[in-house]
Amino acid sequence: MTSSLHIKRISDYKALILDMDGTLYYHSPVRICMAIELFFYYLFRLNRLSELFAIYEYRKNYERGQLQTPDSNIIYWMEKRPKKYIRIFRDKRLINIAERMQQQGAKIVVYSDYPLKEKLKALSPFNPDLYFSAGDPEIQCLKPDSKGLLHIINILNLPVEDIIFIGDRFEKDGLCAQHAGMDYHILNHNCIIRNQLYRKIK
Repeated sequence: MTSSLHIKRISDYKALILDMDGTLYYHSPVRICMAIELFFYYLFRLNRLSELFAIYEYRKNYERGQLQTPDSNIIYWMEKRPKKYIRIFRDKRLINIAERMQQQGAKIVVYSDYPLKEKLKALSPFNPDLYFSAGDPEIQCLKPDSKGLLHIINILNLPVEDIIFIGDRFEKDGLCAQHAGMDYHILNHNCIIRNQLYRKIK
């Protein structure tokens, strides 16, 4: 889906809020690489398969809207280990757009359902002004609940019409923006289609 609810050029906004997974990097190739790693790692550690099931349940519960605190195994496999692949499959054009807006005075924010500090390191030297995740004490909810976006709007201290949210899933990011009364773009997961869209919104 590549729909939007805005009429301005992206450069006309004073703040850009970006989702992380599937937005700042292409999610599918990273997931494939991690699935291969997990398969071969646990193929020779069958006595630890319960850890693999815990990772699966963690993701499944998140998709159901259940916020959780990850254990060390989940932090390793879902936050630290994917960093090398996130760097390889990062969306360079979107990051360039964000950095150019930042240089022109716009505020750049990253907002994710999942913890994102480790993932942001993989995108260095990209350095957003602010970043938030669903587990932050002030948020404690998953998209499409708009509480997180409303919290960010309050911190930015900008009119909502001066802010745009860019994500990759309408049922999460798009609805979240709609509930907050915010303009948004939903990016296609296909890099060719996505790059065509960038020529229209930059």
